[in-house]
Amino acid sequence: MSQHDLNIANQGFPATRADLNNALAALASNSSGASEPSTTYANQLWYDTSNDLLKFRNEADSAWITLAYMNQTTSEWEIRSGVVQAVDSDGLLFKTDEGTTRATLGDDGNWTFTGTVTSANISDGTDTVATGYVVNGSAKAWVNFDGTGTAAISDSLNMSSLTDNGTGDYTLTYSNSLTGVFSNIVACSQSGRSSTQRAMAYDSATANSFVMGTYIDTGSTQTAFDNSLNDAAVFGDLA
Repeated sequence: MSQHDLNIANQGFPATRADLNNALAALASNSSGASEPSTTYANQLWYDTSNDLLKFRNEADSAWITLAYMNQTTSEWEIRSGVVQAVDSDGLLFKTDEGTTRATLGDDGNWTFTGTVTSANISDGTDTVATGYVVNGSAKAWVNFDGTGTAAISDSLNMSSLTDNGTGDYTLTYSNSLTGVFSNIVACSQSGRSSTQRAMAYDSATANSFVMGTYIDTGSTQTAFDNSLNDAAVFGDLA
């Protein structure tokens, strides 16, 4: 650790050599010391050993700009700034110690994460809701299918297959299983506006699938029926 005014005095050779060596030591150590150098220069570096902070003298030579905290125990450093700005259109990349990019902030303002994002709350800028409501309240599977002719899935999330068990009887299998059979399944079947209503009902379920039935309800009788437009959503926890 060394500091110097970086001004070599007019003196004899041995003293000049010592002065030069002291100045070079100060430059090599970033003028490290517990207090700031007595003589400062614009754009000068100073390592504040009392706080383990690397500082940079501003252009006006009137104040220090803190660049980073140097953790001398873990041999790691932390940026100390209110602003981090990319230097090109690649945006900002955040990597773990083995060099894997875990997060990217693009120039368009969009974040991309490769792992799980953990947050207590989520907000649209006006309203805030606990993340648990979003995670637990989101459908873990949904399906829209045509039950007529060769029954087929029209669109879905987390659904791998549809099995036609007979008239108005279908088994829907998840791509990724749920934790158990106690899921909340909401279903409906298009009926139009008539006195004869078409309905859809949940029959049974496992962690891997559930059975749905579609039927015509006249008010006094229910008859199994293949309907063309059927929807179901499943709420619960993924395994």
